[in-house]
Amino acid sequence: MKISSIILVIILTIATTLTTVRFANHTAQLSESVTPSPAKESSYDRVMRTGVLRCGYGIYPKFLERDLNTKAFSGMYYDLLEEIGKQLSLKIEWTEEVAFSTAFDGLKSNRYDVACMPFNQTPGRARATEFTTPIIFAPTYAYVRANDTRFDNAYAKINDPSVTYAYLEGEFSQYLKAERFPKAQTLSLPNLTDVSQVLLQVSTSKADIATTEPSTAEPFLLNNPGKLKRVIGPSLRMQAAGLDVAVGEHALRAMLDTTIRAMLASGVVEKIVGKYTTSPDQFILPAQPWGASAQPAGDSR
Repeated sequence: MKISSIILVIILTIATTLTTVRFANHTAQLSESVTPSPAKESSYDRVMRTGVLRCGYGIYPKFLERDLNTKAFSGMYYDLLEEIGKQLSLKIEWTEEVAFSTAFDGLKSNRYDVACMPFNQTPGRARATEFTTPIIFAPTYAYVRANDTRFDNAYAKINDPSVTYAYLEGEFSQYLKAERFPKAQTLSLPNLTDVSQVLLQVSTSKADIATTEPSTAEPFLLNNPGKLKRVIGPSLRMQAAGLDVAVGEHALRAMLDTTIRAMLASGVVEKIVGKYTTSPDQFILPAQPWGASAQPAGDSR
């Protein structure tokens, strides 16, 4: 065989081999592109599979507290979530303590299934979470030093650069200030600070005003008599509080909604909330749809 023929055979062999390899790689790539990746397990599916509902939680007076010695939990939300677990035959796992400003991040990254915290339901927060049906409503009031009468029946005067407003970062008061009192100066405290510290800033004249719920303010007023008072006037905002799940977790939210409505209708929520209520304006339960004037089915009157 001539040398030129041998060279031609070698070239053809190499070309055929390269074509075969390229075709095999292209076929593999096509196969990978059309083969769907495994679907991510939803929080609802994981809860149903394991029988465990994981809670991200924040310490907040009356809602959720923890004994420093025994590490035991107590509070309204603790009792409510344990009852929800009982109703759904699920174990409640108190998985992680989180700040109010970062709780929704944990939902998104699947560190827990529910933010078991009393978040006020605001449009801004609705961009990052899905709210359940409300469990309670809580009024928000303003608190000042006992001798300060500037804002009585005159909330508009709070919106002034001469006024310093104290709040916790990420807590509802920060949103309320931005909405109602943007001109006031700010004294912000880190989110994991005890909420009573904002009232302390007012009593020590580091701030002029703070806003919070009566359930939070009343223990401070009791332990520090003559220091602070509630500003005379109506509630600044009546806020709904329930539970929170990750955006897109419709099945989990629907299951919690149904359970909450059943607990409201049966009086279980009222019984639990009543354990932690010391004045009539602390918490308000959602109105039931049948109302006081409801009539029995079939009543033609």
